[in-house]
Amino acid sequence: MGVTSQTVSVLASTMSSSSPKTIFADNYFSGLDIVRYLKSKNCRYTRTVRDNRTGNAPLRPIKEMMKKAVPRGTCDYITSDDGILIVRWKDNKVVALMSTDMGVEPWSSVYRYCIDTKRKEQLSCPYLIKSYNANMGGIDKSDMLVHLYRTPLRAKRWYMRLFAYAIDVSLTNAWIMYRRDSKALCVNDGLSLKNFRIQVFKTTSSSKSMTSGPRRSSAPLPGSSSTSADIPKPIRGHHSHVPHYSVWFDVSLFRAAIAARPASNAAGRGTS
Repeated sequence: MGVTSQTVSVLASTMSSSSPKTIFADNYFSGLDIVRYLKSKNCRYTRTVRDNRTGNAPLRPIKEMMKKAVPRGTCDYITSDDGILIVRWKDNKVVALMSTDMGVEPWSSVYRYCIDTKRKEQLSCPYLIKSYNANMGGIDKSDMLVHLYRTPLRAKRWYMRLFAYAIDVSLTNAWIMYRRDSKALCVNDGLSLKNFRIQVFKTTSSSKSMTSGPRRSSAPLPGSSSTSADIPKPIRGHHSHVPHYSVWFDVSLFRAAIAARPASNAAGRGTS
């Protein structure tokens, strides 16, 4: 299995319930290998699927279904011998789903706005589509809440964006738990997501860091009695003393500096 399929298999192994389970995922975690693997583990799987991951299923081509002559609500589906259902349904775009949990019946109705008639029209919808939209609502809502107030972090390093996204997801989950607890305690004045983030920022910025403390000064040299009190404090606008120009051309000082150099540096660079 690929990397995405292995991720799903590892997460599915953490579910301890022995009863049949159903997993809903998007088209990133798609592939026939993970569907067959979960089915062997008594776990059902429903997710959207990309066109190149349907195993060349003999369905109606997407380009043909996207034509204006094909009405919205058109559906095409096929079932494999091992019970894998693949459905293509035309909405604003062509949507493809794969499932081992449910089928296309019973059919239901959905309403979509039509630009030509300027009103909502009723479309037939497979049961698989309706069930997927109902169970994926939590993921869609989480994505919407995360993108409402994102952390303004711009960095060329790609992992910094993942760090900012992790903070946003943590704050969103914390706010959802806060709203749930407020409702359980009958607290009606719960904070909004924006005010909740502001309150968290104020609380964390006002608290003192546990690692902050006085800086350690450098230890004095052996035999020296100088302390930090002997070091003069810097004065704003004060310039260091500039030696006289006669010192710049003193040859004796230059020779003393050459003699004070280590022997390795002198042998490496050479003297003239």
